[in-house]
Amino acid sequence: MARNKIPNALIDAETYFNGSNDLAGISEVELPNIEYDTVTSEQMGLTAELEVPLMGHFKKLEAKIKMDCVDETILEINNEKSVLIECKGAAQATNRGTHGADIYGIDATFKGLIKKMDGLKMKPGGKLETSIDLSVTYYKLEIGGKTVVEIDVLNNVNVIHGLANEAVRRYLGLN
Repeated sequence: MARNKIPNALIDAETYFNGSNDLAGISEVELPNIEYDTVTSEQMGLTAELEVPLMGHFKKLEAKIKMDCVDETILEINNEKSVLIECKGAAQATNRGTHGADIYGIDATFKGLIKKMDGLKMKPGGKLETSIDLSVTYYKLEIGGKTVVEIDVLNNVNVIHGLANEAVRRYLGLN
């Protein structure tokens, strides 16, 4: 987003499980953290250990889907095959020039297997809360139509802020 816009908030979003938005009760989606894997270098001539992030290597990718209430639609979730989740949102920014509101899209897509499903929290008069943790093998985040992150763990593809691992793939004979 350009400097002439001040991002404000996510207006609303829809979450699709395997192409359907029928799953009821989703209250929040935590997208994967991007953390590079590192190697420590302890060579002569260095005054301290040096922790070096490795290009194209990341710590495990995980996502969490929080639900504030559930119904029978949760029965659709299983680990028979990987789950594809797409979160489509509309966000708002304030335009410094016009002093008005601009709307832009956010699209987060990830794929993986269910790692953990929390038991329901049951309390009379309370919500039927639960959460689902996923081990993510594919993740793509687009903001305003531009790809910010794309990582395909199984196919050795990653693009972070426009920088791709094409050189590494070329040396491995994958291009």
